Amino acid sequence: MPSLATLPPLATPHLLASLPSLPPYLPSLVLNSPYKFMLPTAIAVSTCCQLCGIGGAALFSPIFLLLFPLLGLSLPSPSAAIASALLTEVFGFSSGLVGFTARGLVDWRVAGQFLAVTLPTALVGARLAGSLAAFPTLLRVAYAALMLSLSLFLIFTSPNPERAAEIAAQCELPLEESTTVRSLVDSQGNAYAYLPPKTGDAVGTAATAFGGLLTGILGVGAGEVILPQLVKGCCMPLPPAAGTSVAVVVLTAFTAATVQFLELAKNTGGGVTGVIPWELVCYTIPGVLIGGQLAPLVASRGLVSDENIEKFAAGLFASVSLAFIVKIAVGG
Repeated sequence: MPSLATLPPLATPHLLASLPSLPPYLPSLVLNSPYKFMLPTAIAVSTCCQLCGIGGAALFSPIFLLLFPLLGLSLPSPSAAIASALLTEVFGFSSGLVGFTARGLVDWRVAGQFLAVTLPTALVGARLAGSLAAFPTLLRVAYAALMLSLSLFLIFTSPNPERAAEIAAQCELPLEESTTVRSLVDSQGNAYAYLPPKTGDAVGTAATAFGGLLTGILGVGAGEVILPQLVKGCCMPLPPAAGTSVAVVVLTAFTAATVQFLELAKNTGGGVTGVIPWELVCYTIPGVLIGGQLAPLVASRGLVSDENIEKFAAGLFASVSLAFIVKIAVGG
């Protein structure tokens, strides 16, 4: 998932209107919710994750699965925790998508090529998520591996703006007439030229499918495999690459979250609104929307260097991985 140093700060309060019909008892839940601390937590998580280009679900799920039990809190099931993390992530990155779309930095044709792979694999992953959640040890092993992988991703391969600029400087578009070169002009009149995704690329398709599957199961993966393909494989400059990647991630995560909540509703015999933990998401969703605006502000002001952000996030993910390993070792 892209670094949002290029994300234009654009308030998006109307996103809240897309929530399902709220239960009539929500005001009481909000006032009496033990999850009030999740508002500042969500702001911090969203700001940090979006600055380093990682989906917020990467940290929200561990918070729900590891931290909540230590605080005497719990969600109905591990499946509910993962689905809630995905739902929160959707709103956080939708804030960014609105900004990118308004500025003409999304190539929807290219996004559609990736979505043709990520949507069905995310749907499969979301259907498998419930089965995985039924085996707590297996779920912890999966998260430990994911957190460690994200830590290594940030250290060695994350295409932040500086690295993307270096890659772009070395990436030359072929001049042969037979080569198709796509172009995009943003709302400011800036023109970008790049190659379309390769057709018949088995390695790229497999990586995209795996990213979609991981997003469906654990909430993270699609952006981490798509953005490098756009920047390196398509020679796409970072602004449209970030916007196009965000579009794919948002729609993929939304699909996964919807399927997971539908599965939860089916298993409980109730409606979707009945399985959404409103007392939690009424704090996490506003938090990630705020974080989505703070991230580009922090980046544009240069308050924290990209290198320090990535070092901090890499250490954080490594620590979370260690926490899961300890949980696996001690059991319970």
